[in-house]
Amino acid sequence: MRSFLLLIGFIFVAQSLSAQNTPRFNQVNFAQGVNNPAALAIDGEIMVDMIFRNQWYGFEGAPTTGALNAQYELYHDMAVGLTASYDLIGVHHATQVSGQYAYRLYVNETNALIFGVSAGIDQRVHDLSSAQLTQSNDPAFSERYSKTHFNAGFGIFYNSPTFYAGVSIPQFFQNYQRASGSNFIPKSWHYYASTGFYARLGENYTLNPHIQVKAALNTPIQGDLILRNTIMNLFSLNVGYRTENAIIAGFDIRFGGMVRLGYSFNHNVAKLAKVTGSSNELYLGIGIPYHNSREHFSKRKYINKKGRYKRDYHKGFKQRRWYH
Repeated sequence: MRSFLLLIGFIFVAQSLSAQNTPRFNQVNFAQGVNNPAALAIDGEIMVDMIFRNQWYGFEGAPTTGALNAQYELYHDMAVGLTASYDLIGVHHATQVSGQYAYRLYVNETNALIFGVSAGIDQRVHDLSSAQLTQSNDPAFSERYSKTHFNAGFGIFYNSPTFYAGVSIPQFFQNYQRASGSNFIPKSWHYYASTGFYARLGENYTLNPHIQVKAALNTPIQGDLILRNTIMNLFSLNVGYRTENAIIAGFDIRFGGMVRLGYSFNHNVAKLAKVTGSSNELYLGIGIPYHNSREHFSKRKYINKKGRYKRDYHKGFKQRRWYH
């Protein structure tokens, strides 16, 4: 009972201290565009990533989070995306929808430094009146707060066939229930960073270590280390560690060159493990098609007479998939 009360207290304190809770997933190395608008259409010309996460399995009112990120490579040096996410924890609901744009500055044919921006709307709802109470007509639980506001984000992503790294601020504006004035509060920003590399250790085996970090002012840094072991470029086993004292394990498999399905869970091994249990995460990705290798990244380029890259929209439209 004591652990239960501590957990409930933690939920409400966290909600009161932070006006935003940007999504954090185990399998975000597949869907980095969710939190970084620069990381669009890296593994295919047209991509859709969907992630659903259920935390503290078996605990009523536990957090559930979902995200969808659709991406389209307009041309070799630019891509656009649409992302939507929701976060539910008890009587607190957060929904975000935004459009994304990424511009790629090529270092050479396969390496690019990418800059991305996003703009959209956020909605925050705190519906205390929907809470199930042991004592009815409690005035402290009679309020319902709802607010929709503009938001924007920025990100940088470096991509190469063997290495990638990115940093981003997904949300520039915060939604405080009792705040007055502007919602542009830099001290409340959430910062994301991720990096990883691909090491081909055999003809049919690739190791992909991936690190992701989330940080905010006056809060503990949160991080994940995930080791993805890929066999024959089709099936992967994943193991890792989360700084909240949790172990991570899962798998992903690719079908027909166009569909990727993944599952991951993390199990808390700290004192509250008996209360929180495990968190489960499902991933579904669609690439039309997925690149067979990372060297395929944006091969759709054309060279002018001076030996520089140029855009040829008419030729690109008629031959946009000639390199597959």
